Amino acid sequence: MSTEPPELDTELKSQAVTLLLAEATTATEINALTRVALRAGFMWRCHPCKRDHYGRTEACGCGAKRP
Repeated sequence: MSTEPPELDTELKSQAVTLLLAEATTATEINALTRVALRAGFMWRCHPCKRDHYGRTEACGCGAKRP
């Protein structure tokens, strides 16, 4: 029996981050969850404007494409 977790698709990753952020009650919790989501690849940060986006977003509002 494998102990490897199943691979999540981009939509499921975005939903997981959304649910976690919805439960966060302080700025510290939100910042910590965002950092973890960015490092895990569940979110991405636009380099030109530094805005954070869910994985399902292909381009930033500033016009930059997802890296």
